[in-house]
Amino acid sequence: MEGALEVTSGNVQVGGYQYYWERRGITGRPVLVLLNGMASSTASWNKYMPYVQNDFDVVLYDYLGQGKSEAPDVPYSLEPFTDALDAILEVNSVDQAWLVGASYGGFVALEMLRLHPERIRGLFLSGVLLERVRLFEMYLDLSLRWYRELPFDIYPEYLYEKMFSEKYVRTHEEAVEAAKHHMLGFKDKVYRLMRLMSAQRDWLLEVEERRNQHMGTHLPIAVLAGAQDRLIPPWFQEAAALALGATFEAVPECGHSVYLEQTDLFFSRLRIFASTSSSK
Repeated sequence: MEGALEVTSGNVQVGGYQYYWERRGITGRPVLVLLNGMASSTASWNKYMPYVQNDFDVVLYDYLGQGKSEAPDVPYSLEPFTDALDAILEVNSVDQAWLVGASYGGFVALEMLRLHPERIRGLFLSGVLLERVRLFEMYLDLSLRWYRELPFDIYPEYLYEKMFSEKYVRTHEEAVEAAKHHMLGFKDKVYRLMRLMSAQRDWLLEVEERRNQHMGTHLPIAVLAGAQDRLIPPWFQEAAALALGATFEAVPECGHSVYLEQTDLFFSRLRIFASTSSSK
């Protein structure tokens, strides 16, 4: 039986640090975890909640360096980020959840698949890799150098030139400028981006050695890529989908962040995926 709409929040301690979480939805519905991108937080999902709250019981949380979680200036790793999610699900008496991971959140989802597959009901991914791609590593290395050595004020120009599609830049100028402004909010705490991105870089260095640990789970998985994604081109995402035994779709005229550029389509595909996968 479904209950009433509830909003709860709290913290779990993993590895000596506090991770903040929120739960928004109606108990009794399928649990959905929306995994943050790198430069985001639980609050970043506020405008997307109408797309999911009618169908799911939603769990959100901040990694170290984000939102209301602790932000120590120490090396980060994706492994404790997944341990934190495992602890959050345990605190909330959730056995399994659907995981949605786009971009950085997709890498966290893949690490969750490797370490805690028993917690996963299905994965809906976008902007992910399951192999080492030199061009993407060059982007990470240049960004890390930029954070350390170059004026941060112009970094958003470099980043979003790569992230967005031509159509989105032409038709959503205000949204693009808002994204740049949001990124500039990290100017005085750029170490957080450095720590988060370094964790992603470290994960990629070992991804091919651990590749088999992501495969053979027989979980429902879907990969939705932007056809104009220049950060992680769709052919690399299709290769990841093939390795995972996942369905794959490339969205025309869309860049790296499908959920942002094609919001209606992204969440429609998510609902269909969860519904059809649940019925099998």
